[in-house]
Amino acid sequence: MPDVPNPGVETLNGADQLAVCFARQTVDGNPWIDHRWALVGLAFGEVPQPDGPDQVVVSGLKLELHGDEAEGYHMNTCADEPSLFFMLRPANEDQPDGPPTVAAVSANFYEAARWMDAGESVERLPLPEGWCEIIAAFARAHWREPEKKRGKRYAATGDHRDRPGH
Repeated sequence: MPDVPNPGVETLNGADQLAVCFARQTVDGNPWIDHRWALVGLAFGEVPQPDGPDQVVVSGLKLELHGDEAEGYHMNTCADEPSLFFMLRPANEDQPDGPPTVAAVSANFYEAARWMDAGESVERLPLPEGWCEIIAAFARAHWREPEKKRGKRYAATGDHRDRPGH
């Protein structure tokens, strides 16, 4: 097998210093809530300041790529709109109307689906420019064909008619 470059998270400029912006949006016609927090922006490197009192920036997030999740990265990069996925949890008890907390970040399509299957709230934002190609190269470099499972083997001799289910 030829040498394949092994790009990693260090080549995703700013992947270790992500920040997301939440905007408070008014909800009309709902008797239980008067607003919701929407994920509206992504930044990396320097943390931007909120544009007003109805915006909050959450920083200190990090994207990590794992070689054993190459198939999920490949599925994401082949999608119509490759995305970063964010697992969100409700606001802290001391600030119940505040923005949600970001529990995890992933570029893995399957991991985001597992989060949703577990009942977590998942939001997505488009991948930053240039990241799709790097993540696709990472997936190709770490891709392994699934191991073929051996079929069930039966005894070569013997009468199977006297056993129930055969």
